[in-house]
Parts: sequence; structure tokens; C-alpha cells
Amino acid sequence: MSDPTFKIETPRLLISYLQPDLDSHCDFLVALYNTPEFIANNGKTSVTTRDIARRQLEGRFRAEHARNGYGTYLFSLRNPANPDDLASATPIGTVSLMRGDEPGSYTAPDLGFAILSEYMKKGFTKEAAQGLMEYVERMQGVKDILGLHDPANKASGAVFRSLGFVDVGLRQLLVFGPDVVGQVWIKKGMSEDVSVYGLPKEAPATVAVPEKIVEVEVTDSVGAVAV
Repeated sequence: MSDPTFKIETPRLLISYLQPDLDSHCDFLVALYNTPEFIANNGKTSVTTRDIARRQLEGRFRAEHARNGYGTYLFSLRNPANPDDLASATPIGTVSLMRGDEPGSYTAPDLGFAILSEYMKKGFTKEAAQGLMEYVERMQGVKDILGLHDPANKASGAVFRSLGFVDVGLRQLLVFGPDVVGQVWIKKGMSEDVSVYGLPKEAPATVAVPEKIVEVEVTDSVGAVAV
């Protein structure tokens, strides 16, 4: 996660590592995690200052990349005047692949994303997610990817659908807590028997109002957020 020159290129975006030593990256994370859409989907965040954001990037974010070889990435809008230059690109969102510590984590990572309000509904989230998935499959052989989100978050479901994921219904997400129920999607070609990935085989018999999947408070997967 420390290589400042690393980037994944898509037609409109550059996907790179979040750098804790850059104030601009820390400030961006604060802005992103405090948008109305992010809070609506994830609850109030603890990432409210530059120093708190820096500690998140130096700690959990860096540990995730070290453990799995992937984690949370920044995606930025290319500068038309210098489209390959990371320094002049405009940060607009994050995209992630997350797996927690064994033995309690799911065996496939889950895909998450968040984007600033003013860049929503322009296809950037799908483009970033597609770019990251293609990269990890090509470079690391990661083919199986889950999508997990609050059932009320229809926008995230629409992104998974646009990426060709298959909706397998509601499941208890025990890595987030005993009472958390989420919508589960699988990448096309994966087994619809999601118990092979460590999820319950069947939907819960009764479904209460689901708890939110809170990105900044968990150490396992983040699920999907605002798009």
C-alpha cells in the first residue's frame, strides 16, 4: 500500500493507494465519510478529523493490504490535460475488496464502494469496481467476489446488478454481529450455495429490521455504501 506510483487505469479513472502521509488523502476520507449519503447508509462515522483519518490509513487500511494483498483503494477522475498523472487527478471515491482475519472471515472477499455526492449516478462507481476486479483477477487470481449490503440500499444493489452479480437473497452476516441481516450477491460463475464461502446456506426464517453494515467500525468486510 506504500507505493505512491501504483495505479490501475480505466477510461476515466485512476485507482491508487490511499497515502496516509498526504494531507489531501486524509482530508478526502473525512469528506467522503461525512456525506449525507454515507451516513444514511452506514451511520455516523468516527472519522471526523485529518488525524483520525491518518490513523485509519496507517492502521487498519494498511493492515488489510498487508494481510490479503488487497483492501481499500482511492479512485480519482483523470485530469484531461494530463490523464496519466495521479497528482493532478481529482479524488472522488473509494473502492475496496475486503476479507477479515481467519478463521471467522468469509472465504471470498466482498466488494465495497463509496463516492462523493456530486459524482453519483455517472457510472464512476461501476467503472472503478470493474477495474479493480479485473486487476485482482489478472494479477492475483482472485475470481470469487461477494457483494454485501443493507437491503434498504437499493442503489448499491443496482451497481451489483449492473456488474453482472447474481442476487442470492438475504443472509445473516455473522461477521458483523449476530443480528445483522444483509443482501448477498455473488459474482457470475460462483456457486449459489453460499455456504461454501462461509455464509449461511439459507435465508433467515424471520427477518427483523436489519442492522446497518458500518464500514468504519468493523475490521472485516465493508460491504457496499452510497453510489
